[in-house]
Amino acid sequence: MSIRSLIALGCALAAPAALASNDWSFKNVSVNWLDWSNGTEARTNAGAFGGKKDFAFLELEGGFGGNWGEAYGFFDIENPGMGSTEADSRDQRRYAAKAIARFNLGEVSGMPVQLYTHLYDTRDHHDFFNQNRVLGLGTSWSQGNFWIKPFIGAHQELKSGVGAHFNGWMAGYVAGYSFTAFGQSLMATQWHETEFARKDRFLAMGNPDGGVTQGEKTGQNGAVALWWNVNKALTTGIQYRYADNKLGTAAQQNGMVYTVKYNF
Repeated sequence: MSIRSLIALGCALAAPAALASNDWSFKNVSVNWLDWSNGTEARTNAGAFGGKKDFAFLELEGGFGGNWGEAYGFFDIENPGMGSTEADSRDQRRYAAKAIARFNLGEVSGMPVQLYTHLYDTRDHHDFFNQNRVLGLGTSWSQGNFWIKPFIGAHQELKSGVGAHFNGWMAGYVAGYSFTAFGQSLMATQWHETEFARKDRFLAMGNPDGGVTQGEKTGQNGAVALWWNVNKALTTGIQYRYADNKLGTAAQQNGMVYTVKYNF
């Protein structure tokens, strides 16, 4: 998938009004700042690769759904004000996109059974790219202002220098809770992904003690967020970002993401 394809994917997912028979939809653009903890920077930059440095990113995000199921996606430009030839590779412009679709297959005991598909792609202007592809099953459940959407599926990974191969399994969920406090509209959300039974060919990672090491068979990735809906057009929020044996480093990583969104 080329950078042009990623841009086209992001634009399509952020414009659901162009698709027929949608019961709901949303779309927004946002400005974000990811502030890695000092410990994360020290651990990750000790390795041969996977080093972390704070950066800004722009995001185009959208989702839509109906009786058939639902879809969600985003497209990110990381270090948008930088080029592809910066002396520090961590400052170079990068791209990331994610697309998720859930198709309703039926119900079991009142719970929907969904075909779950998931694609995440990240790359830079040079030779690095990594793409996660997941195919499996999901469901969703809600009670009052709380909702959760879990999934599990087979995981194929396409990575520069490795190729496309089966890479174990992935399970996870997205969840949210809407509430009012001090007269303001708020929402707490979380997304989490666990990769397990990963294959050795994908486990070369930066070593916090220096050099390269073999990562663990299981990796964690996710974020917990608090959002403030200032008004219909403006949302701001703060996220606690975390990962372990992911993002190129065989160590725990964490940081904060500060976001301002324009909803349209």
